[in-house]
Amino acid sequence: MSPLPSGPWTELSMDFCGPFPSGDYLMVVMDEYSRYPIVDFLKSTSAKAVIPKLDKIFAEFGIPKVLKTDNGPPFNGTEFRQYSEYLGLSHRKITPLWPKANAESERFMRTIEKTIKAANVENKSWKQEIFTFLRNYRATPHCTTKVSPFEALFGRKIRTKMDVDVLNENKGGKYEIHTEMKENDIKAKSKMKQHADHYSSAKEIDLEVGDNVLVKQPKSNKLSTPYEPKPLEILKTKGTMVTAGNDEKTITRNASHFKKLDDKADQDQELEVDEIPVKTDNSTCELPSRPKREIRAPKTLIEEM
Repeated sequence: MSPLPSGPWTELSMDFCGPFPSGDYLMVVMDEYSRYPIVDFLKSTSAKAVIPKLDKIFAEFGIPKVLKTDNGPPFNGTEFRQYSEYLGLSHRKITPLWPKANAESERFMRTIEKTIKAANVENKSWKQEIFTFLRNYRATPHCTTKVSPFEALFGRKIRTKMDVDVLNENKGGKYEIHTEMKENDIKAKSKMKQHADHYSSAKEIDLEVGDNVLVKQPKSNKLSTPYEPKPLEILKTKGTMVTAGNDEKTITRNASHFKKLDDKADQDQELEVDEIPVKTDNSTCELPSRPKREIRAPKTLIEEM
């Protein structure tokens, strides 16, 4: 799990939700320090539509150091790369097929989708309900940091219809709030990591550059194998993000998607196969027979005899 950034509005994550029946998409930008979310509406997720929305957000809140996104089309083109370079913004793409790398945004997406579904069932304006949800979300202490996103970002409480004085008591100054936030974040993430590691039987990463590996493949039918049969060679590692390739392709995945090939184990397995007796045309070979169980008459029959 990623450590808490050094301060508010330094590292952001970004994702999209939709499309909805109205044709709208939601663009969600999340401050990974304070967990303060910003939501805007789009008709398209192209770079031409996304950049003006981001520009508006950065004009109001400032330019962050890092923007973390997935590998979607708006972030792969020259236009977005030039925009990031112009602002002096470090654009960081998460590991492909590994949404846990952007877990904060992914979790928020599920919550906001529930809000939209509830509004639709109650025949309410879903856009208006999003604004109501955002006011309450920003004012509520986060389960990890124990500080509301608004107070963590701006250093003051937000006034809503909720009784924020009860939900979010003043801890005695901005510096003490941020110190407590970091301590709570470390404790909560440590517990979550222990639980996740135990649940998934996590192991230490044992992959190095030059190792031969197999990569997981999606199951297309009942006969498909869990891993692609053709091995790859590890080209680069960066934490849990691993890049591997062969003559045909180069891919980047989380380390859990790879299985290391042990050459010695493979050789041993081949030797074991070679030692199995084989019948040829000119000779016969007896395979070791299985042990036979001793056959006895039933006890009642013995007594009668």
